[in-house]
Amino acid sequence: MKQFIITENFHVNEIEFDNRFSDEQACYDYLFQNRWPNGFVCTRCGHDDYWLSNRKLFICTNCEFNLSLTAGTIFHGTRKKLILWFTTRKTGINALALKALLGLGSYDTAWTWLHKLRSCTIRNDREKLSGEVEVDEVYIGGRHSGKRGRGAEHKLVVVVAS
Repeated sequence: MKQFIITENFHVNEIEFDNRFSDEQACYDYLFQNRWPNGFVCTRCGHDDYWLSNRKLFICTNCEFNLSLTAGTIFHGTRKKLILWFTTRKTGINALALKALLGLGSYDTAWTWLHKLRSCTIRNDREKLSGEVEVDEVYIGGRHSGKRGRGAEHKLVVVVAS
């Protein structure tokens, strides 16, 4: 997956973000600028001239190679409009709330989107935890007879450190 590196001072609040990405074209323009900061360049032949197809494919005028703006990104293969991906909320959101917020058809779709979005928030150069660190665990799973809590069958342990 292509990793975008944000080199600008990004929006500090939800209103600025929503104003910047208020329509589909604004989202495409942002992705274009991040993918090709110095203008379009064909990945096959290096030519810098293109035409845009009805399906929003960038077609090199030299070798006629088709490039999708979303190929290799978390947006690849999406059938939804980009503006849905650029929807923001201050607080965290779970898959069920995302499904309702964006009108997605299934929980699985919302869960996949959420994990793609979360994968983009991980900084490769992040610092390791240091100093005083809080750690907690929780067991997730439906009700089952037998042992409860630590060591219970049919439960998944989740550990969080901050």
